[in-house]
Amino acid sequence: MSNDTQTNSTIDRYALLKDGVLVDTATDAKALQELIRLLRPRQINHPLIRIGGDADGGYLVPDNLSGISACFSPGVSDLAKFEEELWGRYQIPSHLADYSVNEPPSYLNYKSFEKKFLGSLRSDQFITLDDWVSRHETGPTSFDLILQMDIEGGEYETLLATSINTLKRFRFMVIEFHCAEDYAQRNYFNLVRATFKKLLATFVPVHIHPNNCCGTVNVSGVRFPRVFEMTFSRRDSCVEGDFCSELPHPLDRANLPHLDDLALPNEWIAADQAASG
Repeated sequence: MSNDTQTNSTIDRYALLKDGVLVDTATDAKALQELIRLLRPRQINHPLIRIGGDADGGYLVPDNLSGISACFSPGVSDLAKFEEELWGRYQIPSHLADYSVNEPPSYLNYKSFEKKFLGSLRSDQFITLDDWVSRHETGPTSFDLILQMDIEGGEYETLLATSINTLKRFRFMVIEFHCAEDYAQRNYFNLVRATFKKLLATFVPVHIHPNNCCGTVNVSGVRFPRVFEMTFSRRDSCVEGDFCSELPHPLDRANLPHLDDLALPNEWIAADQAASG
């Protein structure tokens, strides 16, 4: 008897839907372990440096910034230290977008601002990454870009809807991934897995850091940080090496300084063993 049949024989999950209760079979642990193995960071031929300060808004990126023409940074807050340092130290300007604010911080020297959310469709409130990049970076495609994205869960649909040609414009990407607790839902997880596999066809994961804002969650016996930051380097811009042996990285800092930094669960550090266990 299948898991679905067993569930339906004891619980009428469709009747419960009218009361706002969802009952479903959780994502298989092996699928979750395989995802962790795919996301395990690799060493590359460029050391990682920290840009944006020692708390939230600071990220680790490859020390390979020469020839980058601009950063695209959706999700604007009161602090923009990453974008500020990109301009101040490397003369890399930023394009910003966020419908929830009227303008970026007054101190920031930025290239453009769109009062839009980033998403999979264009509308009065949303813009796609394809449209945003093509609107502002019309020069030679030989000039690479940076993507720094923190859009509170909208990252999956945005990346799935973005063309490979646009993604390839980015030499590296720093993305904060949200809602790991929802990976338990099989259909949602399938979209998440498709998102990561799309990225990994062109990019190498080079860093991961849990955000200590929200703790971890146990999904089918596999622990995930509920929110985590990842850095990806385009495969043709680096030489890929072995798995990173040093996690956390010495330059990692707690997003919220008044709380202890969140350790990456052991499943992620020993991903090969977890996948075969």
